[in-house]
Amino acid sequence: MKDAAVKKAMLLAAGLGTRLRPLTLTTPKPLLPLDGACLIDQQLRFLAKAGVLEVMINLHHLGEKIRSHVGDGSRYGLSVRYSEEHEILGTGGGIKKASGFFGEEPFFALNADALTDADAAAAARLHISSGAAATMVVKKLSAGEKYNPLEIDEGGFVKGFGRGSHFFTGLQVLGPEMLSALPEAGAVSCLIRDGYEKLIREKKPVRALAHAGYFNDLGTFERYDAARRDVAEGKFSLLA
Repeated sequence: MKDAAVKKAMLLAAGLGTRLRPLTLTTPKPLLPLDGACLIDQQLRFLAKAGVLEVMINLHHLGEKIRSHVGDGSRYGLSVRYSEEHEILGTGGGIKKASGFFGEEPFFALNADALTDADAAAAARLHISSGAAATMVVKKLSAGEKYNPLEIDEGGFVKGFGRGSHFFTGLQVLGPEMLSALPEAGAVSCLIRDGYEKLIREKKPVRALAHAGYFNDLGTFERYDAARRDVAEGKFSLLA
């Protein structure tokens, strides 16, 4: 996977983790334990495996604990920097605030609490070869799942949200067109509403890469417990 041409990434880690309280009252969600490691350890190793060299992490809730744990990123083979948010800026606002870090290069964006074994380098190759404005890694919706659906056409392009048979995993490849689409730096914004939907309205290509493997966003106690079981039972392998 070291052939990926995407060398920078944004790891979104500023959330409050309200659905996991009281665990997250004193521990930020990215530092919750998973088989002797923390969630954020897995995410940073995942990015390093995909060929990433530099990572920006946004911080808000108990951010100093994340900074203290991760440090400069060298133990993951990465160079890590931080973007402090005194007010949570949302998924779009957090990325826009760090736009100077990315310049004109494509970059990964990934949630700090979403475990997946998706092929990030394949998403990077698709993004670059297709000239897409953005590339989303998606997964087929299963019965009973309540993720926001999205619609994909026969050519593999995202057509819209609120309907369809897939959902967004949070793993994506973005670039200057997304940064330009988002509201000005410092504004609170949603990556879907203010970014992706705008790109689609403007007829700019948003590609989808379907992932058939593991995904768990660990947003609730049930999903966190499921992740711990999956690791213990060998259904998901943490990166060392």
